[in-house]
Amino acid sequence: MTPLTLPSPASAERSRLMPVDLLRRQALERLYLRRETVDNLIRSLENYQQSKTAAPPVCIAITDRRTCRSSFSRSQI
Repeated sequence: MTPLTLPSPASAERSRLMPVDLLRRQALERLYLRRETVDNLIRSLENYQQSKTAAPPVCIAITDRRTCRSSFSRSQI
């Protein structure tokens, strides 16, 4: 395998290549954006879970039984 060599500085091909530093910086920016998105998603899911566990189910009296409704299912007590 031959070693990778860059074209000479005066070459037109070299002027089209992006500096490695810039490529790394752009990749790092994309990673930070993805990380921020994942952090926001996790925070939202945690808040949703806390709000569901903190709120008691809504119960109403129907005849001699109480019926509780949640957003996921119905159960009779």
